[in-house]
Parts: sequence; structure tokens; C-alpha cells
Amino acid sequence: MKRIGKRVAGVLGALGMASMLVTGTAQADDGPVYFNAGGFHCAIFADGTVGCDTTSPTRLQYSFLPFLLTVNEMVIDQPWLPAHPTFDSGTRYTLPGGNPWINNVKTGDGAWGPYIEFAGARCESGFHGSFGCKSKGRGWTAYSGTISA
Repeated sequence: MKRIGKRVAGVLGALGMASMLVTGTAQADDGPVYFNAGGFHCAIFADGTVGCDTTSPTRLQYSFLPFLLTVNEMVIDQPWLPAHPTFDSGTRYTLPGGNPWINNVKTGDGAWGPYIEFAGARCESGFHGSFGCKSKGRGWTAYSGTISA
């Protein structure tokens, strides 16, 4: 009986260690979930708010504006606002030392690449290196150096 107990304990211990090795960077179950993908360092919060810092100034186009804006971050925080930039200083959605790669924290794989779903928000890698996020009935997609919202 003692041997069986020791074997069971050994197997459970090995499984515990293996799960720690496979999960990558630990993140809280209640958020925020941090990750980076294609030049974006993002966080998804428990209320479904999504914010992403860009690694370099990026063009933003809206279908209702006849000109482009240059932005350093995108946010989806209100269901009555389109995805929008904020113009604060700093990188609010990037952890010190950078966010973990999306492949290390993904919740699934889509047709074109990994995605993360959390708190009703979804961010995913797309066709030919595009990347985008959706939440609160709003969204944006980045492709070839331009964000469309």
C-alpha cells in the first residue's frame, strides 16, 4: 500500500511540474492578461477593456475621417465609442521587460494564427501578419503599418 501511495504522489508531482513548464508566463485568472504580437504589447482586463501599445508610431484610419492619425496605442474601453487612441505618455499596456509572446499565452488557434479570448474580448493574429482586437461590440485591425478602426 505504501508503494502505491508513493507512486501516486510521484506521478502527481511530475504532472504538477510538467504543467508549470508548459504554461509559460503565469498570469492571473481574473486579469489582466498581457501579451505581445506583431508590434503590439497588449493587455485585456477583467471588464473586457483592451489596450495595446505600439512599438512604433502607427497610422490610424477611420472610415469617417478624410485623414490619418499617428498613434502609439489603441484602446477599446466603451461600447459607445469606436476603438480609439489615447494620447497619454508611457506604455500602460506593457509590462516592465515586455509582454509574453502571444503563442505562450494563447487560448486557441484560429485559421491564420493564435488568439486570446478573455472577459468577452478577443485579439488574434490574422491573414498575412495582420493583428486585431474586438471587444464591447467594437474592434480594430492592423495590417501593413496601418490600423483600421
